[in-house]
Amino acid sequence: MTSVLGCDCKPPGPSGTVPDVIANPTAISFSACPNKDESGGAVADVFPDIKKLKLTNQGRVGADLTFSFTGAGKDLFSIDGTAPMSIDRLADLEIPLKFSPNARGDVRADFVVNDNTEGTADTIVTLIGSGINLPSQPTIETGPQKTDATGFFTCTSESPLSDCILQFPDTLIGATHQLQLKIRNKGCPALKVKSLKIEGSTLGTTDGFSITSPAVLPSETSPLVLSTADGTEETTLTITFNATDDASGAPSQGRYASLIIESNDPNFGDGFQNPARIQLQANAVKPSIYVAPTSCNFTNSMDRCGNDPRQPNKANFRVTNDGATPLTISKVSFRSSGITTSADNRFTISQNIQGQTLQPAASATLIVTETDAPLLVSDQIEIVADLVGGGAGSGGSITLSVISGIKPCLTTDPSDEIDFGDPADELTGRRLLIKNDAACGQLILNEVKIEPSPFYSLVAPLIDPNTTIAPGGQLETNVQYKRPSTGGMQLGELTIRSNDTDFSPRKLIVLRSNAAADTFPTAALTACTADQLGSDPDCMSGASTSVGYTGAQLGASRQITLSAINSTDNTMVSEFEFVNANNTAAPLPAGGSVGDLAGNGVRGTANKRVLTVPPGVTGTYRFQLTVWDNRGQQSANRSLIVINIYP
Repeated sequence: MTSVLGCDCKPPGPSGTVPDVIANPTAISFSACPNKDESGGAVADVFPDIKKLKLTNQGRVGADLTFSFTGAGKDLFSIDGTAPMSIDRLADLEIPLKFSPNARGDVRADFVVNDNTEGTADTIVTLIGSGINLPSQPTIETGPQKTDATGFFTCTSESPLSDCILQFPDTLIGATHQLQLKIRNKGCPALKVKSLKIEGSTLGTTDGFSITSPAVLPSETSPLVLSTADGTEETTLTITFNATDDASGAPSQGRYASLIIESNDPNFGDGFQNPARIQLQANAVKPSIYVAPTSCNFTNSMDRCGNDPRQPNKANFRVTNDGATPLTISKVSFRSSGITTSADNRFTISQNIQGQTLQPAASATLIVTETDAPLLVSDQIEIVADLVGGGAGSGGSITLSVISGIKPCLTTDPSDEIDFGDPADELTGRRLLIKNDAACGQLILNEVKIEPSPFYSLVAPLIDPNTTIAPGGQLETNVQYKRPSTGGMQLGELTIRSNDTDFSPRKLIVLRSNAAADTFPTAALTACTADQLGSDPDCMSGASTSVGYTGAQLGASRQITLSAINSTDNTMVSEFEFVNANNTAAPLPAGGSVGDLAGNGVRGTANKRVLTVPPGVTGTYRFQLTVWDNRGQQSANRSLIVINIYP
């Protein structure tokens, strides 16, 4: 006689006699903000972490499923929505598991799947949850960019004042300069920025500072939401300083203002102090040299380009030292090439003044020539002056512009803004047409892009760099918006860089959405007899947790109406699922069945279902209600009602 130990005598492939349920993955990690603070109080604006588990039945027979959570952290995990009651043979199903911690730190639990078949082992999935170790309140932190744009400071309430100043470099009068400021949420709940504003040292002014990005500022009703739940805990502002002459005559004129950030941060939400109040500082500096004229359009017959009378293909630029000390012209070159001929060979510096020394009030003539061609091109010539004497310092710089050719005419549809509103779907697209008018020159699209954003992106058809559009032509691309679960206002910027000088350096299209701040719907289940519906047709005042009825109360129809009319959401409850919840521990009444409830387990738009109690049936029915809003968000709770039927 032969003895075989450890034999798996099932034939290869799916079993033919018992279910074989496996899980993928066998371990899941979760991370979410705790819903309670250190003292046990509820925390608003935090969301659970939801992960999907795939169950596969490799057996050739189906199974009724029972689920449970075990282990120290079992109460912090749950199934998101209604759990499936069974799995078919050779089938898959997904179960969304939810982790909602009430404290910081790590917890573990097991998710147990029982196929209710004798002789088969439970399927166990290890759950590891981490309550994020961040403050239990919105916490603002800011980061002013360094003056030389090499990095960012970190500004908190404990930082030195120098780390909370946005210090612009010296800026020539008539020029602008931009620096960035980062706003971060260092807490778990969402930080809602309700206002961004600049107050100048002169009452009622901004002293030349402005917020360039976002193009549309947040408000109380449309806050800018920074949330760790969506990975959007940081945003970047762009602040512009426009240097103007204050008529004081001073060569260096100081400008001072404050950027005020109002939010729901309980400590600094009023914007009264760091890190929610950032000092803005800049100096408007008078240039030491000037040039006349500052530009030349060779194609425009009305532009004499410094000549009297006008001379075709030639421009004279008079460079003058208006300071009180001699200056040496140290550099004269085209910005496109860095030499005395433009990158496209359309313009040439034919009389250069580089190396010349100009005494105070003295001038020199720079001559530029161009070659005729229909394609519109433009360039800039940078002129740099140094104080006389090696290493003595800068005497200022100035830029002049040259242009030649037939101007294109860039237009877009929509023109300046794409507003996605409050879409119900997670992904929404909008078409953008880029056009060139028929009576204009050839349009060159150097770049069409969306500034980095977690919400907006360009999708096919994409437009490659240096794509041309003939007069009268147009191109199409599409902008896609991804709606975050937290809602709120999201802003983005689409930029188009082209050879249309009306939009130099770029045409800006604002991308905007105003998604309602999302909340989960709440299920509420009530029950009424036919007689009660006479005065309360929607069963708004019906029993809500448990109720008992006698045969006489049921009447001849023996019908009870279950209603979801009291379910709520901040948008709209749109779908409903009524389910018989009797189970092994709480069996159906003798003679009753799950089919006694019309539409049992069917998710649909009907907000009422009818239970018909068969004659002679007594005992207890249990029913659960799950609801969904018009964005597909499922209620976090399942409303339960217990109905006792008496003789």
